[in-house]
Amino acid sequence: MRLELTARHFQLSEPLRKLVDKWARKLERFDDRIIECQVVMDVEKYRRTVEVLLNVNGHILKAAHESHDMYLSLDGAFEKVEAQLKRLEGRLKDR
Repeated sequence: MRLELTARHFQLSEPLRKLVDKWARKLERFDDRIIECQVVMDVEKYRRTVEVLLNVNGHILKAAHESHDMYLSLDGAFEKVEAQLKRLEGRLKDR
């Protein structure tokens, strides 16, 4: 899986990078068909926004979360995309 990180309006710290890597590895355990994972983190005054896009064999999964803390936003966005991935996996098995 290819992992692409983008930090807008702030410098990406090593703990944040490690957390994103940990989440990406966790998602990869669910489905080995994940081709690409894009994570966009944005800071605007008091808002911390995270968007996660997954390419799973042509299926695009997208999740976003916004809060006052970047770590909460990361956890929220990855939990949402994890739920989408589980749903997609269930639909693909039913075929």
